[in-house]
Amino acid sequence: MSWQVLYKKKSGNIVFFVSCPLINIDHIKQHLQNYGCVFLEEGQELLNAKGLFAERLPANLLIGARCKENITQMQLSELTGIPRRHISDMENGRRTIGKQNAIKLGKILRIDYRLFL
Repeated sequence: MSWQVLYKKKSGNIVFFVSCPLINIDHIKQHLQNYGCVFLEEGQELLNAKGLFAERLPANLLIGARCKENITQMQLSELTGIPRRHISDMENGRRTIGKQNAIKLGKILRIDYRLFL
């Protein structure tokens, strides 16, 4: 398997190009989307990610941190005591995380809880 990543900074974000085996592309795209990456078709203009994800930044961070730790919503629910449905709602931007939940999530996901606020 060969990987090639080219990147450049652009307006506070990193724009990168990935060359990888075609068989892995769906898995890689899903993984990167969990971290808030945006995929553009050739010729599409790059949007400012801060504006694009301004309302969902804590949600994207929660998804990314959970995936980084390789745990499911159900496992996170069991470890934090937060109902799985609430975690799903937080990840989809339908529920705010709140300070008490942020503290619980931060401890389990090994991330500063203030980033969720």
